[in-house]
Amino acid sequence: MLRLCWIVSFLIAVVAGGMAHARTLEDVRQSGEIRAGVNPNFPPMSSYGDDNRLAGFDVDVARRIADALGVKLTLVPTEAAQRVPFLVSGRIDMSMGALTITPERQALIDFTIPLHSEAMGVITTDRVKAERWEDLNRPDITLVNMRGNQSVSVLQEKLPLPRRLLVDGNADTIRAIAQGRADALIENTDFFLGFTRNYPDVKWRVLPDPIFAAWCGIGVAKGNASLQAELDRVLHALHKDGSIAAMWRDHYAADMSVPVGEEQIAPALRDRPAATQAETSGYAFDFSGVIGQIPYLLGGAAISLQIAFLAFIIGASIGLGGAMALLYAAGPVRSFVSGYVTLFTNTPALVQIFLIYYALPDAGIKLGSFTAVVIGLTLNAGAYLTEIIRAGVASVRPAELEAASVLGLHRRDVMTHVIVPHVLRTVYRPLANFFIVLVLGSSMAALFGVEELTGRAINVSTTSLRTIETFAVAGLIYIALTLIASAALAWFGRTFFRVRTGA
Repeated sequence: MLRLCWIVSFLIAVVAGGMAHARTLEDVRQSGEIRAGVNPNFPPMSSYGDDNRLAGFDVDVARRIADALGVKLTLVPTEAAQRVPFLVSGRIDMSMGALTITPERQALIDFTIPLHSEAMGVITTDRVKAERWEDLNRPDITLVNMRGNQSVSVLQEKLPLPRRLLVDGNADTIRAIAQGRADALIENTDFFLGFTRNYPDVKWRVLPDPIFAAWCGIGVAKGNASLQAELDRVLHALHKDGSIAAMWRDHYAADMSVPVGEEQIAPALRDRPAATQAETSGYAFDFSGVIGQIPYLLGGAAISLQIAFLAFIIGASIGLGGAMALLYAAGPVRSFVSGYVTLFTNTPALVQIFLIYYALPDAGIKLGSFTAVVIGLTLNAGAYLTEIIRAGVASVRPAELEAASVLGLHRRDVMTHVIVPHVLRTVYRPLANFFIVLVLGSSMAALFGVEELTGRAINVSTTSLRTIETFAVAGLIYIALTLIASAALAWFGRTFFRVRTGA
């Protein structure tokens, strides 16, 4: 219990200490740089070019802002779900990446005047029988979107019946539709149509009539009035002289679907706090919304345990067979198993799952996200457990086997009473530790749409925008899972295998 209290106290200290106050306009100018968060995988808004440098509409706007402020521009890669957390934690001074102005976000951060519009439309294929977006409101449809996008919560109200697939990258949304995992994406079609060029054999369609139009601004930390006012001034000037419209045409080869006019700018400027007032930027913790989601998070924890258990049991079977092959099989079999172990212990499990999930469909093998994750972790675990079990079997001393022979024990009795107990006592603790590693490693499943603990934590933080609070609670659940699992495994080892678990 003392250990658990120490871990909890440490986690709370890290979370509280990691909060940084926003840099005011004066701080930015004194430092000589402004840090802008841009999405590195969002062409033509922003992405890495052939020279490995970020470029795009957001990057051009950020450069104009930096020039107007007389400071250097530092671009910080910021994925969609990180846009608000990076501001809150002080990692960036302004957040871009099509950050839609919503009341939920305005409770946590402040916005400039609108930078551009976004008209939500439907990207689908000829496989889907639908002529208008309302036709998608049926349970046989799967809509794909990115965690952190404002449209996720909006569409739950307008289209409640379809299934949801949430991914972590812009390109993954179009890939999911091309591979048949999803039927449609509802987003700003200007932002996503570029990804469809990667799948020329798919007959893509854009349905008429946008669902709604929204406005995207530049996010700044809550209460950072001086920086907000200066960014307002610069953006207003860039709108008036046509610079923003020209940059949009340069990157999108078309005019903005719904142009930003004074009728959008004037209300945004109204009731702005005075830039000369004392800065009140800072973050106020609020766990109330997250506490109510604990049952939902615990359901994800059960899925995490299920993934770890399946990968461990099947992986241990593979490991046992692999260990026996390395020790006793013929040369070709040993070479095959050795190659398998080398391959899977020298590449990340995430890469292995990625290839199983995304590359196999191109070969005609389409696996569900849960299945792909379990197979990937199982193959990875099997390789590591092969080495662990092999070491245990090899540790049986010849003297023990000779003693068993002198006593006249049958081969089955030698295996039951000599080899197996010795091996289990030798490898039990490494096996138990590896199970804990699998519990934590199951968090990778979130990247493939599996709603285990991390995936559900991302969903909660996307809805509530309380990322720090959500992942603090998720971290405590992970701590509880690992401590409980460690205690259970220690008891099991002591009771059945007489394994000493003390220091």
